[in-house]
This record gives sequence, C-alpha cells and structure tokens, in this order.
Amino acid sequence: MTLDLFQPISETQKERVNDAIKETPPHNPGVYTMYGKSDEVLYVGKAKDLHKRITSYRYSKSRKVQSMIAQISRIGFEICKTETDAILLENLLIRSLRPPFNHANKKPETYYYISTKRRGNKREFRLSMRVLEDYPKVYGCFKGHGRVRKGLGAFLRLLFLKEQNINSAHFLPTQLLGRLAPMRFVAEISPEVGTQIHQFLSGKSGSLFQDFEALVADKLFVDRFTKNYFLNELELLKIFYALGPERNNQLYDELNLDSPIIRQDQLDDFRAII
Repeated sequence: MTLDLFQPISETQKERVNDAIKETPPHNPGVYTMYGKSDEVLYVGKAKDLHKRITSYRYSKSRKVQSMIAQISRIGFEICKTETDAILLENLLIRSLRPPFNHANKKPETYYYISTKRRGNKREFRLSMRVLEDYPKVYGCFKGHGRVRKGLGAFLRLLFLKEQNINSAHFLPTQLLGRLAPMRFVAEISPEVGTQIHQFLSGKSGSLFQDFEALVADKLFVDRFTKNYFLNELELLKIFYALGPERNNQLYDELNLDSPIIRQDQLDDFRAII
C-alpha cells in the first residue's frame, strides 16, 4: 500500500478504514463516498448492503483500492430505498463529480439521433444531437461519437452498394468516402428497403444486415481490396447495431417505455438498471 508520509507507518489498512467511518453504515442499499484530506471526493460507489460493502475495504488486496485508502479521511453514505435507486444516484454523482478513482460513466460522451424522411423517390438521413421535429422518423439516442458515425457510415455505404449495384468502393459518393458518416445524406431507396431500414434502426430486425452480408459474400468485386473494404464495413455495422438499435429496443421492451425515443439524459441510467 502507498502510505502517506505524514501518517504513522504503523497504521494499517483496517485502521485507516475504521478511522474514516464516522458513522456506522446500515445494512441498507445506498451510495457511499470516499473523501480525501481536503474533503475532495475520491470515489463514489453503490451497494446493496452499505455495511458489508464499506467494511470490506478493510481487507481489500487491490492495489487501486489500497492506493485510494491511503488517501481517505472519511467515508460518507446515503441510504436509498432500492438498489435501483442507488444505481441511478451513483451514475448521477459520478457524471457530475468525476471522482479520480472512478472510471466508468465519467468520460463525457456524444449522443446522436438518426432521423429520416422521404424526398420524392429518395430518402434523407440526418445525424443530430437533438430530436429534429420536422423528421417523421427519429431513432436513438445512440451513444459514442466514433461508434455511431462509423456505424452509420458503414450503413450508408452498404446501402449504396445494395441499391446502386456497384462493384468497387471507388464508385461511392464523395460524401461517403470518409470514415465518419456525413451529418446529412440523401440516397435513392426502394420502398421495400425503406421498411427494412426502419426495422433495422429501431432494433427490431437485423434482416437488412443479413442482406448486406449475403451481398458482400456473393458480389464479384473488381479486386480483393474492395472485398476486404466492405467486409470491414460489415464489422463496424454489426457493432453499431448490437450496441445501438438492438440494445435500445431491449431497453424499450424490458422497461415498458412510453416512447421508443430515449433522451440523452436517460440512456446511461436505463442501461445501468438492466
């Protein structure tokens, strides 16, 4: 354990934890907070049983935990009615306080919505960080700048491959040549594929992805580079679908949400609950 030179060398980990507990924690769910010598927040955690969780720090062999304990001056706690309430409060405190010994849910993230609407025989795709009222179809929110923009980019490129029957990535529109999806893109889409797009972006069916897989497997591309290029696009899209639309649809079903559109301030809390 990394000891503070101003603390007695003889003070053990158990003694430090005991000294930091100013009030005996109860056997209730809740959130506990580790404070440093200047009363700064070092760590926020949740517990089904506050007493068991807090006192367990007396004997932890984790180097990270031992380093934290060497710096604590007190441990506070707040009782919650349920473990779910404790999860939500923990998420809120970590996002707002950003304690140095917490890693999950601390980093600022980007949350996107994907909106679509018909424009004659074409469909417009729009990426935004808020719900756009003038679009009839809105999906999301989806978390992660790189994951969403790479995933949507792969989606649009594979969609172009399917609808335009090209055999080389060189025939892709200039807007789609970057690794990140454009914020706005318009493409010719058949009505049948339009239905599949809705099912895919709402996480209800991966049939469109399966069509993409079959297309790439059977397509006679001009060279091996192009084949590998679109195989990589499939991998990006698979990750986006699993962690974005499909995951959101699971939240919608399991939590009986009133709206399939999830607000940016709700997504992390909903994921933590289930």
